[in-house]
Amino acid sequence: MGLEVGWYLRFARTDRIEALVSLKAAAQVRHEAHTFPDWAFEVEELKDHARAVMTRKQPVYDKES
Repeated sequence: MGLEVGWYLRFARTDRIEALVSLKAAAQVRHEAHTFPDWAFEVEELKDHARAVMTRKQPVYDKES
């Protein structure tokens, strides 16, 4: 998913994206934080994969009216 992260963030219709990625792809996910400063990135490395959670700093879709 590493190279597709930008597409998910650019066209997301949600304020939070969670993905499981390989440990090798975790670095690419972290790198996307420089391209998308309006998203907060959390990457947790587990035994054989990493859990990446990307959350909009300013919610757009999950606002309460």
